Amino acid sequence: MITTTHPDHMTAEERLDEAAAILATAIRRLKEKRKTEKIPVDKSPDQCPYGQKTTRGGRA
Repeated sequence: MITTTHPDHMTAEERLDEAAAILATAIRRLKEKRKTEKIPVDKSPDQCPYGQKTTRGGRA
């Protein structure tokens, strides 16, 4: 359950807990999104996933 308390009325620990909860939710959502997206990536180190060949220094 989420309560709305102004940060001025929270202890440092409560603010840190809230920030950690927000960050954890964002990470979970990002991981879930990555599971559902299918992005083809060529695993060859000489091939850029955008179609341009690269050199070892990373430049075309």
